[in-house]
Amino acid sequence: MSLPYNYIARKIIQFVIVFFAALTINFVLPRLIPGNPAALAFESILKNGGAGVNPSYLHQLEIEYGISHAPLYVQYFQYLINLFHGNLGISISFYPDPVSTILAGALPWTLFLVATSTIIGFFVGNILGRYAGINRNTSKDLFIDLFTMFLASFPAFVLGFIILDIFAVDLGLFPITGAYGITANPGFNLQFIISVLYHSILPVATIVLTSLGGWVLGMRNNMIPSLNNDFINFSEMLGLRKGQITRIAYRNAILPNLTGFAMSLGFSVSGVLLEEQIFSYPGVGLYMVSAIGSLDYPLIQGIFLMVIISVLIANFIVDLLYGILDPRTKQEGR
Repeated sequence: MSLPYNYIARKIIQFVIVFFAALTINFVLPRLIPGNPAALAFESILKNGGAGVNPSYLHQLEIEYGISHAPLYVQYFQYLINLFHGNLGISISFYPDPVSTILAGALPWTLFLVATSTIIGFFVGNILGRYAGINRNTSKDLFIDLFTMFLASFPAFVLGFIILDIFAVDLGLFPITGAYGITANPGFNLQFIISVLYHSILPVATIVLTSLGGWVLGMRNNMIPSLNNDFINFSEMLGLRKGQITRIAYRNAILPNLTGFAMSLGFSVSGVLLEEQIFSYPGVGLYMVSAIGSLDYPLIQGIFLMVIISVLIANFIVDLLYGILDPRTKQEGR
């Protein structure tokens, strides 16, 4: 099924506008953090026996770190030019490594956690929510709602510590740190794949468990009015089987959750950063704390840019899927 060109064009324009607005915020926010990383490094040199260092060395450090005292608008345009040339700058805390090199090594691990946990949480949560909605106001509905909302009441990092302590430290069933075993040979081989999946069980389980409540409650609350719609009553009058009627109601009820799926991708990218700290997972989260502590503007901007792009692309794709699944959306684009 095709979408109207007007609808696609409008979504592309919205994507571009929001993208540039997000880039601007991404540029400004790190510069609101007080302090000068070059000055911090210079002070550290002085404290460690560098009393004879020439003060002009501070200016040299600023040049090496890419710190500019030019007007903010000049820095902004230079930032955009560098960005569109693929130059994210040099990391200050991991000098002289480029930010792009750091993210290229860490990003696949973060995306693996995000994609795996979000997809599992989405499907399991929607299935449970659908079941709860069909069996509304019963003991089954009450148990599913209470159990999943109880899990959702835990902050992800708290549940992560609990799961890590029980299953890794006390029981020793899973590894405490890392993304794969030291004996695994990185590459596309069965031993490495199994090791990666084994090491990801606890962080993925933590994210899935804390996200189930939202998916379940959203699908349950969407299913109940959908089952009471006139077209459902008409379908019953036509003699359709209960399973067919449930599928029709489910297709309409899942549309709002489909939009939420895109949003959760972005929130998972930012939320998983804490999980990576807890489980010592070699994703972007391990670099985030160091970047903030050392005022590493380029690395902070690179990480935030990754979150921004993931949210925008996910929302754009879901907007198109929403337009395909919901005929009313396609009518709006005509």
